[in-house]
Amino acid sequence: MKFLWIIILVGILVYFIARRFFMGGPTTAVVRATAKNGYRLVDTNAQVISQVTKNTMTTVGIGLILFLVVLLLGLKIKIIWIALPLTLYLMGQFFVYTNHIKATKDQRVFFDPTTNDVLVDRLKEDALRFNLLRDVIEVTEVKSVQKNKGVLFGYYRLRLQRDVVVVPYLIELNPNPNNKAFFEVLNATYKIQVETKLFPIV
Repeated sequence: MKFLWIIILVGILVYFIARRFFMGGPTTAVVRATAKNGYRLVDTNAQVISQVTKNTMTTVGIGLILFLVVLLLGLKIKIIWIALPLTLYLMGQFFVYTNHIKATKDQRVFFDPTTNDVLVDRLKEDALRFNLLRDVIEVTEVKSVQKNKGVLFGYYRLRLQRDVVVVPYLIELNPNPNNKAFFEVLNATYKIQVETKLFPIV
């Protein structure tokens, strides 16, 4: 009987998390534009978001099913509890996903390939301007320890003199010319340090 209550509670929790994400109020994302004073927009697209959403929800679903199996069989077969961390890791991809979607929506990155100047419009902070060749002190690539259903979450962290700019992989996955130009300059100019994390939260 108590397992039934656990399943019900987990189901209710998942329902409210999903409802909040998919049926929430009006978005507070920065309004998109394709160009601004000669700058070109560096951004993700609907196709990338759709594919990442589909694959991540599959991963989370698998994690939830395994979690319920562990709860139901764990008392009888003790060794099954060894799978509990894996189930939590798989379900945790939902929070990484929502974090990266928010980080992508809350800013707009514009790049001028002729001057290598960058303009970042941010929802909660003032706009930021810098030169990609001269003003970046350090570039770090932070990524997940592994792919899940073909999705590898991660981001680039550009450290400036007085600020930090984060560019999620969700943007790099969009292969349009503007994005390619930005990342080609970034990779050609800097020796990028790589960090791996279980949950690469921005």
